[in-house]
Amino acid sequence: AAAALAPSAAPAAPTRPVAKVLERGEKYAVLYKPGGVPCHASDYVGRSGLDEYPLLQRGRDALGRRINLVHRLDRGASGCVLCAYGDDDDPVTGALHAALAGARKTYVALTRGEGYLGDRDFKAEGWFTVERAIKNERGTAKNATTDFRWVASTGAADGARASLVVARPRTGRWHQIRRHLNGLSHPILGDSSHGNTRENRLWRTERGFPGARLALHLCRLEVPATAYTPAVDVSCPLPADLRWQVQTHMGGVLAESRAFLAAEAKIDLAVDAAFTSAPPEPEEPPPAMRPKKP
Repeated sequence: AAAALAPSAAPAAPTRPVAKVLERGEKYAVLYKPGGVPCHASDYVGRSGLDEYPLLQRGRDALGRRINLVHRLDRGASGCVLCAYGDDDDPVTGALHAALAGARKTYVALTRGEGYLGDRDFKAEGWFTVERAIKNERGTAKNATTDFRWVASTGAADGARASLVVARPRTGRWHQIRRHLNGLSHPILGDSSHGNTRENRLWRTERGFPGARLALHLCRLEVPATAYTPAVDVSCPLPADLRWQVQTHMGGVLAESRAFLAAEAKIDLAVDAAFTSAPPEPEEPPPAMRPKKP
């Protein structure tokens, strides 16, 4: 009886998540940023729990050293993030940042719509370019250019009207891909700033789309060599949460996209199915978020 009344041991403190390292060089590394994880700590994103533990700290824990993020991704987006070792005044950080002007970033986006706008068939056009100025956070319009390729779309028999699109921005304006796709009437799923509120709500309530997620993934990062670092060409597989959405709600889009993504993004949708982040992402949403049965 005395043993039964003895106080139980205190629960172990939760383990802080550590970044997955996609590539590690002598003076740089490429990290995987999961969707919903901020790049840096700030009062805007909060500091209340492990979900807010930013990529910068996760990367420092994984690499065991001080690092600087050379570029950022929106909190809801996922994919490759390049970092340099050292302090803020380290020349490697500046050199890599300058090299980004000649870099090529290949993104995968899941969008609302089946690839048609008026008399345009985006899929039939192959690669095409959008050149439309975008206002920055101070309201100043800046030239912005993005190359797009509609890879696959759902058919009439599918419940969801959606497309898998590859984007390559030539400039780095604020929310550039998100704004350009919205301008084509194909907003990115989960985009609360430039997307469709009704469509986002439907995907979250009926199809289990994660609440803090933006369906935008930087799957390949190519950066030219600098005086301090070799050329970088790193790929990041499609994360489990986005893959589940495509497999479950977008018909044959995954199979139709496989050859193109293998060639252009260097990701194999068959082999990369086992890819998980740290902490692991679920292969499917939790029960409460699964689509309702008819």
